[in-house]
Amino acid sequence: MVEPLPRWFGPLLWAAMLVFAAMAWTATRSLTPAPEWSVFDAHVFGYDLDYAQGYIAALRAADGIEVYLGRQRMLDTVFPALLAAVLLVVVRARFRGVAQMGLGALVLFYLGADYIENMRVAAMLRTAPDALTQQMVQAASLATVLKYAFLAPCLIAALVVYVQGRIAQSEGRS
Repeated sequence: MVEPLPRWFGPLLWAAMLVFAAMAWTATRSLTPAPEWSVFDAHVFGYDLDYAQGYIAALRAADGIEVYLGRQRMLDTVFPALLAAVLLVVVRARFRGVAQMGLGALVLFYLGADYIENMRVAAMLRTAPDALTQQMVQAASLATVLKYAFLAPCLIAALVVYVQGRIAQSEGRS
């Protein structure tokens, strides 16, 4: 039996979307010093030492480090928790058994990987570009890749639930 989503799910989803929009706005307005640069979080397949050194140097020149470590980091601390809450509500309400446990675990692994990524990116941002090490960048990059690897199946499952709901609604079975 499928449980209905709680009445507070809508406001929770809206809060997550608004915080994500604020993060995207900050990233594109204040943390993209040139078209070839984007925030570390945007690199689904990771990044290398050369990219990290160049991006941090460009951020320093554009006074973006303070924004990244300030507003963006605050938003990127709140957003993963909101997204994880949204996904856990969907998983709990719409899945059972092994699927529920597996997806729930992936959501929590995503949350952990995102916070580890944030911690490692902050350490890189506090380091001069020429003092970055291969190990620092690899650790941060791995956390970014793992974050998306854990998140992708959860988002796909949530999308499937949404599409199934829309189909049922259009067929009058809601």
